[in-house]
Amino acid sequence: MKITLKTILLFSCVILILSCNNNKKKKQSLTTDEEIVDTTQVINDTSDVAVLIFNSDGGTEYVVDKIDNIYRKTQSGLEYKYIQSSKSKIYPKVGDVVYFDMTYSTIKDSLVFDTRTIDKDFKMRITPPSHLGGCFEEALMMMRAGDSAAFKIDAKNFLNYTQDKVHIPSYIKQGDKFIFRIKMKKIIDGSDYVKQNAETYQYYLSQEASLIERYVLNIDFPRKVTKSGLNIFTISKGTGKKPQKDNLVTIEYTAGFIDGSVFDSTIERKEPFRFVLGKNEVIDGLEEAIKLMNVGDHCLIIIPFRLAYGEEKHGVIAPFSTLVFEIELLDVK
Repeated sequence: MKITLKTILLFSCVILILSCNNNKKKKQSLTTDEEIVDTTQVINDTSDVAVLIFNSDGGTEYVVDKIDNIYRKTQSGLEYKYIQSSKSKIYPKVGDVVYFDMTYSTIKDSLVFDTRTIDKDFKMRITPPSHLGGCFEEALMMMRAGDSAAFKIDAKNFLNYTQDKVHIPSYIKQGDKFIFRIKMKKIIDGSDYVKQNAETYQYYLSQEASLIERYVLNIDFPRKVTKSGLNIFTISKGTGKKPQKDNLVTIEYTAGFIDGSVFDSTIERKEPFRFVLGKNEVIDGLEEAIKLMNVGDHCLIIIPFRLAYGEEKHGVIAPFSTLVFEIELLDVK
């Protein structure tokens, strides 16, 4: 009997359907959020299959590969595959707050980040897409509560545009991709979230004002309070030029919390920090402070949470954290 391409495709699709059904049965035994990473590893078939992929742009693509490596593409080029689908019809939009578990790793499966090591209720507000070519924000907006999915996103674009990283790790090369494995837990409308958290926000505002005033009682350096609420204490005055928008600035800093604990220091790393003013590469409070300094200035800066990370958790920085930076402006170009 003559085997045609059509026959191969049909046979392969049957294999894929059977494999997916088997995958579905296995996933029914996964009952905890801790198994998010494992859900993408359910299929262990090492043989290649031929699959006709129907992408979101209406185009088709003939792929021969292992099932675990086969992703569809959106019109923007974002590569994705759903692992588990919910029955909800509600997708998040810009401004909504989403709760999710997520890991991302290199193509060689080296884990880079896991939300569960930071917060079991990890959340973020969805912002507009940060770059073209398929981005993290688009991935989140493709998921309903209860969905699990995997995405491939350009690593450099993610670090540069989504995370605003200035320095890219040396192991990330041009064209490398991160594999994101996401389980969407809950979606809250942006306006509802604001209403729910208004009282909490006001509480932390009043608490912060008291904390700052108690903190400054022990500081003898000249104090300046800006309209935004930034507190600047000049330890020593420099004679260099003042930075302008689009200038590359170099600083030394020690960053901590208002309780006195330190979470970051360029001095300990023995590597000054550089960023471009006006490019949103740093938090608002730090940007504002640097604009008011001259090269050679050495200042202590108290940054209210609304000029830092607000009500969002950021690494070791808890929501509503008031930050304290000791900064020396080294150079402006």
